[in-house]
Amino acid sequence: MPDLAQAYADARKTMSDLARSAAPGRLQTRVPACPAWDVKDLIAHVTGIATAVSTGEGIRDINLALFWDPNVAAAREEFVDAEIKARRDLPLEEIIAEWERSSAELEPMMRGEKPFPAGAPAMGEWVVLTDLGVHHHDLRGALGAPGDRESLATGLSLRSYVETMRMRTAAMGLPVLRIVAGSRSWTTGEGEPVATLTADPFELARAAAGRRSPDQLRSLAWDGDPEPFMELFYPYGMRTDPLEE
Repeated sequence: MPDLAQAYADARKTMSDLARSAAPGRLQTRVPACPAWDVKDLIAHVTGIATAVSTGEGIRDINLALFWDPNVAAAREEFVDAEIKARRDLPLEEIIAEWERSSAELEPMMRGEKPFPAGAPAMGEWVVLTDLGVHHHDLRGALGAPGDRESLATGLSLRSYVETMRMRTAAMGLPVLRIVAGSRSWTTGEGEPVATLTADPFELARAAAGRRSPDQLRSLAWDGDPEPFMELFYPYGMRTDPLEE
């Protein structure tokens, strides 16, 4: 079992350092991967997730496993918006201090040293790590500071999104896709794959999180028709504009 807590802690510390080192004016920089947010909003979001999962408050009754369900998606977005709004007027240092306090509770839960509270989502350790693995690079993109593309959090976020692709494939009766990322490979269901997608692990991690436009997805190395699988790469809705990183 990979050390999810360590992967989370490493990404959290890196993100905190990046945000703290940004010039004050850069905190209002729009995040290209999440254009409704600026840099401080993004830090507020990951803080809100950490606090909610470590306390069980605010995220109760949102079945994150069914992320493609319109009602679940609406509830998730309402929760996310409220968490950001609640912290919007706080200084960055106060938000990061909350994140550190919540993580001191959360990371032992991720290691299995203490139980998650009632109301926390199922597989809470994967929920928070996957979210951070994605937003780590969203933050780097906003600050023009690429790096850590082979980090454990990045690789595990890809693995997590492939698992959600499997759930969605089964629920929607989609054909099976084989995904090859360096030395690793997965299939999105049982049976013979009808297509194979091969790409750099970082590129696949970003694509699986909805960070690539349909044209960018089609431009990757496909053996077979990509069209039946396009919706698997948009867990939070279609991205129309290309994102270059």
